[in-house]
Amino acid sequence: MTKKCLGCGSVMQYDNPELEGYVDKKDYNSSLICKRCFRMKYYGEYYAVKKKNDEFIDIIKSINNTNDLVLYVVDLFTLSDSIEIIHKYLSNDILLVITKRDVMPKSINNKKLINYIETLNKNYNIMDTVIVSAMNNEGLDELYRKIKQYQVSKKVYVVGSTNAGKSTLVNKLVKNYSTATSNITASLMPSTTLNQINVVLDDDLTLIDTPGIVDETSIINYIDFKDLKKITPKKEIKPITYQLNSKKAIELDKYARLNYISGPKNSFTIYMSPSLKVSQVNITTHEEKYKDLIKHRFDINGREDIVINGLGYIKITNPGTIDILAPKGVSVIKRDAMV
Repeated sequence: MTKKCLGCGSVMQYDNPELEGYVDKKDYNSSLICKRCFRMKYYGEYYAVKKKNDEFIDIIKSINNTNDLVLYVVDLFTLSDSIEIIHKYLSNDILLVITKRDVMPKSINNKKLINYIETLNKNYNIMDTVIVSAMNNEGLDELYRKIKQYQVSKKVYVVGSTNAGKSTLVNKLVKNYSTATSNITASLMPSTTLNQINVVLDDDLTLIDTPGIVDETSIINYIDFKDLKKITPKKEIKPITYQLNSKKAIELDKYARLNYISGPKNSFTIYMSPSLKVSQVNITTHEEKYKDLIKHRFDINGREDIVINGLGYIKITNPGTIDILAPKGVSVIKRDAMV
């Protein structure tokens, strides 16, 4: 009989330690989770398993054959555009769940955030939007009520990018609203959930956690576990504002850099992990340190954000021209200011 890991959803096996779902043969009958999930859960060790979006797309297509409600989980800190992939293959009703409210400044009004996010996603079949923090238990009662309100069957699917917090959210919903125990593995590292996992909340509701969409343009794919812990905010971000004249620069630790090429004296507000070492320098300082990064030039119109995918964003108040230096493959975009 096929046995699945309760942590990542992989079919458990003892033949090949290099493949997902591996467990020592002597532990096969008694183990609830695979060796990878065990090491991750109890020792903080991470073993990468490369997943392709083709596999995720196949899952989305199968969900599209149902009328079931879909929870689309998005990290408020990064606001991935993975919904474009989902929308291409999925016509189900969507309840948009914005996670990690706890890392954004409390001074930002939730209603303002929801209006901003719904404007970004106005062309998609979104029924409603909820902002939550699984860490602080914020918004979960509202989310649970809305799941009950919009569900059309017992099954509700949970989809989103890797590291959006899907598994953490499901675990907290189980803890709050079910007598069952969830063993889903939650980690900072991408692709923790490898296959679909069914989690029964009650007789009328089963959440189906799915593997995350791999955002190949996120910086998390280009750094190791130590660096990932550093760039991932664990508590409320305290924005830092720098007043820069042209020909000045802001170093974002070793990961990226902003060069202010031309324009009047300007305000640059950094929304990134407080663990990063951020400093203001002359534009010619430490050029060699960032020589391997790729340059992205932007003409700023005023009150716009520059988003470095996976690292955070910078709000720029006035018009001007800037260069962003970021690792090759990492997306850097301009958008209307969130706040």
